[in-house]
Amino acid sequence: MSGSTNKRFRIAVTKAGITPVTKRSNQTYEVGYSQLSAKIQNIHKTGGKIVSVTEIV
Repeated sequence: MSGSTNKRFRIAVTKAGITPVTKRSNQTYEVGYSQLSAKIQNIHKTGGKIVSVTEIV
């Protein structure tokens, strides 16, 4: 059985546009378990909204 540190996660993020005319942008990040918390914090600091976090099997 593999340890939790080997798991990878896909984070789907949406960010509001700078102006009302600009559409929302969608991004996807793939990170390891050890980077997950830091990435989530970074997304929140930059104004992103996390849509989903999914384990990559």
